[in-house]
Amino acid sequence: MLDLSILKKLSNLNVLIVEDDEMTSYALKQSLILHCHHVDVANNGMLGFEMFEKNRHDVVIADINLPEMNGLEMVAAMHSIAPHLPVIIMTSYDNSENIAESIHQRAYSYLRKPIQINDLQTTLLMATKDICIHCVSLHNNYTYDIEHKLLKNVGKTITLTKSERELLHLLVLNINQTIDYLTIENYVWKEKSMSIQSLRMCIKKIRNKTYPEIIENVSGYGYRVISS
Repeated sequence: MLDLSILKKLSNLNVLIVEDDEMTSYALKQSLILHCHHVDVANNGMLGFEMFEKNRHDVVIADINLPEMNGLEMVAAMHSIAPHLPVIIMTSYDNSENIAESIHQRAYSYLRKPIQINDLQTTLLMATKDICIHCVSLHNNYTYDIEHKLLKNVGKTITLTKSERELLHLLVLNINQTIDYLTIENYVWKEKSMSIQSLRMCIKKIRNKTYPEIIENVSGYGYRVISS
């Protein structure tokens, strides 16, 4: 069993378990609920995606063989709106095809059933280690608090609108990586369509409240935030 002081690092995590076997999902939830902030369970892939779309969990633990939508299709749909999402795949069938597809869908890790609780907890700690680092340093003495979605400059909180906050949050979660226009539209604007003009206006307002280089444009592809 892992030391409780280590498991405390999970205390701010919102976890989604997608597993159609009731006994397995119950055992997994019980192993995490004492250490994580919140644990949700879905019993099929479609419900899992809908719950994630609504609640934007920090990490997903999913079986491959799920009813309605298989686990890897669900993960692909989740990554289309949150490319930074860490996913842990579980399966009883660890064949080459499943492993290759898990890698293709950018799963963080691949666990074979029956799941050992210590292995799951260790994998969860490793998969979310960046999330557990709550404060990201930016240039010009700006910092971003990931847990509370707060942008600060020398301790002073910068007021952002909902769209500005969601855009900055997406970019900081993927710090130093370029995020394409479609991913930004899916994450920030959700069901609404996004025009390039509205995106540029949102970025301009963030820059006006902070500094011009906080968000960089990668021509023809998307935007990124660079750490200090």
